[in-house]
Amino acid sequence: MKINISDSEMVVMRAIWTLEQASVDQIACQIAASNDWSVATIKTLLGRLVKKEMLATTKSGRKFIYTPIMSECEAVGLMGQELLDKVCAKKHVDVLVNLIDDAKLTAENLQMIREALAEKTPACHVTCDCLEKFSACTCDHDHATDDMKVMEVIS
Repeated sequence: MKINISDSEMVVMRAIWTLEQASVDQIACQIAASNDWSVATIKTLLGRLVKKEMLATTKSGRKFIYTPIMSECEAVGLMGQELLDKVCAKKHVDVLVNLIDDAKLTAENLQMIREALAEKTPACHVTCDCLEKFSACTCDHDHATDDMKVMEVIS
């Protein structure tokens, strides 16, 4: 499955994930002012998310209640995989190192990363999967250095 939602749609989804289910008015109270959006804008975004099968709707009186079809954790996992799919396999470590560098992580978070790395079976070789039209891969550089960066970040 692929998630193809805009940054604005993601703002709406984050509000609904937090609220678990919500009406347009409840969503607007949470995000309209900080994003300078009208209720009409939020309704448009909600309609798109329903079409993309990210949200389900039920009618409650005269209002629609929006409920996420997918959990935030599932969506984030898919978005992470989509990001890795867009980058040469040899550069996955660069993406991970940059994400770790940029993330705000607690000691417990770092321990979770250490445990995940300890359980990860290393690949014998990572093959470049850049576009075939290029005659030379620009991905070859010292991945041992990148691996050391990951270990430094989580140590």
